[in-house]
Amino acid sequence: MVAEWIKKTDKYVIYGAQVVAVGAYTAITYLTGIKPQCFVVGRLAGNPTQIDDIPVRLIETVPKETYIVVGVTELVQQEILPYLDLLGYRNIYTLTQHEEYLLMAKYFGSIGKFPLV
Repeated sequence: MVAEWIKKTDKYVIYGAQVVAVGAYTAITYLTGIKPQCFVVGRLAGNPTQIDDIPVRLIETVPKETYIVVGVTELVQQEILPYLDLLGYRNIYTLTQHEEYLLMAKYFGSIGKFPLV
């Protein structure tokens, strides 16, 4: 799961700055105690400049060896993953719908919500 992957590096970014990314950020931070260095996007227009005082930057500004959690919908992932590959990023964890479910189930379970999950 993504939380264990993050614990191996302790330095990562989240690709995305909308609903999926913010949900992943909340859960990962709570479960690991490790915040992302930043959120990254393909374009700044239409995205916030920061989330919880964490900057939103262009993907091209982070080093190629950066660990990236792709926190966008699966439809958008189809565009983002080839783009990240083209740019030379290799340390990528794709938060599929199933992975997002597992992450959020663990998070909500740990805070006492949805105990049947």
